[in-house]
Amino acid sequence: MNKYLLALLFVYIACGAIQAQEAKDLGYEPINENLFIQTVWKYTYTTHAETNTVLHKADKEYEHFMYFKYDYSARIFLNGEDISNNWKLNKGQNEVYCPFRRIEWWRIVEFSDEVLILEYDLNTKSSYRYHFVRSSIEESPFSRDPDLLPDVNVDNIVQNETQYKYRYRKGEKGKRGRFSAKRDARRKAREEKRKSKGKEPVDPPVFMQIELVGGGYYGGIDPVYRNNLVIKTDGRVVKEFQTEHMGLRVIKRDISRETLEQLVAYIEEQKFFEFDQVYTCESRACMDRLRSKPRPIALRLAVTHGSRRKMITVSIWEGIGQKNGFIDYPKELEDIIKAIENVALY
Repeated sequence: MNKYLLALLFVYIACGAIQAQEAKDLGYEPINENLFIQTVWKYTYTTHAETNTVLHKADKEYEHFMYFKYDYSARIFLNGEDISNNWKLNKGQNEVYCPFRRIEWWRIVEFSDEVLILEYDLNTKSSYRYHFVRSSIEESPFSRDPDLLPDVNVDNIVQNETQYKYRYRKGEKGKRGRFSAKRDARRKAREEKRKSKGKEPVDPPVFMQIELVGGGYYGGIDPVYRNNLVIKTDGRVVKEFQTEHMGLRVIKRDISRETLEQLVAYIEEQKFFEFDQVYTCESRACMDRLRSKPRPIALRLAVTHGSRRKMITVSIWEGIGQKNGFIDYPKELEDIIKAIENVALY
C-alpha cells in the first residue's frame, strides 16, 4: 500500500513539474498586481493563438466588460448579463483566476496601460486569446462604488505640478524654496495691486499620446522580442527595440509641443479616427501566411487627443510599401506611420 501511494505521489509531482515547465516556456512576464487592481476592460476581438487569426470582433451591439475590483471581486458584463465572481493572481503573477465560460484560469499574455490579452486552452492543440482595451467605470455598464475616489490622471498631475513649480521658481525664498500659505497669499496680494487686471490662469495643454507597437515577423537569424515607440504628451520620445542577440536598445529624445500638435493634426486629417478597429485576413492566401513561419507580429497603433482615443490592429504588417501583400487596410495608414517615425526618430 505504501509503495502504491508513493508511486502516485511521484506521478503527481512529475505531472506538476511538466505543467510548470510548460507554463515557463510560454514566457509570459509577471504583472504588477497593484496596477491590475481596480481596472476596467472592454472586449474587442478574439484570436486563435497559434495562427493569430481573428475569429470574432465586437460590433456596436456586442458589449463585454471585465472589472477587477480592489476587494478581489470581479464583475463581468456580457450583453446585458451581469456576473459577479472573485479573482486572484497565481504565484507567478502571470495568470488570473476568474471563472467565466467554464474557464477558471486565464494566462496573461499582455498587460499594459491600454491593453489586456487573456489566453486559455480549448484543448491540447488550440489556444485562444481575448483582446481587451482599457476602459473606465463611466464608459462601462458598471457603477462606481460610493466609497471610491474618482480616477486620477497622473499625467495631468505631473503637468500641473510642473507648472506650479515654474510659476514660483523666480520668487523662491527661505531654505529649500519652502512656501507657507500666508507667504503665498501676501505675494498674490502684492501682484494684484501692481496689475489692474489679473491674468487668467493658464490651462494645461491638451493631452496627446501616440503608441506604435509590433509589426514584422517573429523569427529569422535575430528574432525581435520588442519593438515599441511612444511619443508622450510632453514631447518625450521613447523607442525600445530588443532582439535575441543584440539585446535591448532604448532611444530617448524630445520633440517640441508644436511638432507634436502638427503630427496629431496630420493624423486626424488622414481620417485615422474613422478607421476600423481591426484589419485581418480576408483571403485563403492570407490565412495560410498566418499559419506559416516566421510568425507574423500584429501591429497596433493608438492615438490619443484629449478625450478622443483610437487603437487599430493589423494582423500582418510587412512594412511600408507592402500594402497589397495580405491585409487590405487604408493607404493613409502607411503615410501616418511614416510620419510618426520621421518625427520621432529623425
